[in-house]
Amino acid sequence: MAELEIVNGPLSVYWGPVGEAFPAADAAIAGNWLLIATSGAHNYSEDGVSVDLEKSTEFFRALASPFPRKAFTPEADVMVNFQMADITLAQMRLALNQNTVTVGGTVDSIELDIGIDPNEIALLVRGVGKSPQFLGGDVQWDIPRVVEAGSRNLSFGKGDPALVELTFQMIYDEGNSNPAGVMHAQTS
Repeated sequence: MAELEIVNGPLSVYWGPVGEAFPAADAAIAGNWLLIATSGAHNYSEDGVSVDLEKSTEFFRALASPFPRKAFTPEADVMVNFQMADITLAQMRLALNQNTVTVGGTVDSIELDIGIDPNEIALLVRGVGKSPQFLGGDVQWDIPRVVEAGSRNLSFGKGDPALVELTFQMIYDEGNSNPAGVMHAQTS
């Protein structure tokens, strides 16, 4: 029997407007969801897509004991990171605060000024056939609000593609039933 709990990539990442309905993990992706990168995972570096669930923990220790008496989580983050080998302007706008692509005759352009207020989007990450609980099932992360928080460093070298590092950081969505997002694994 296959060890279903041992999963690898690739994962594909989609973006949509905040408030867009997330499809079920076993349903086709429809609506306003757009695949990130022209060819999706075929345009992501071999490092793959990482879903980072970071936190810090602080401990209270009393004078009478060296052991912790209480723990607190003052910070937590949900982040999705990957490098994209696609510098078409339609895809670069994700790294440039959703700036508009200006179409003009034989030359299209996009402004590099990203302003001071990051635009929020929703993010969907899906691994087709990657469910840890059902052979051939899908796994999916739904994150209702994110901003792109990575650096926009493009390096053009001999023999290597130019990569855009995308880092999407979750913004806590108090009005959502899953304010930090949710992970789904298909079970049948």
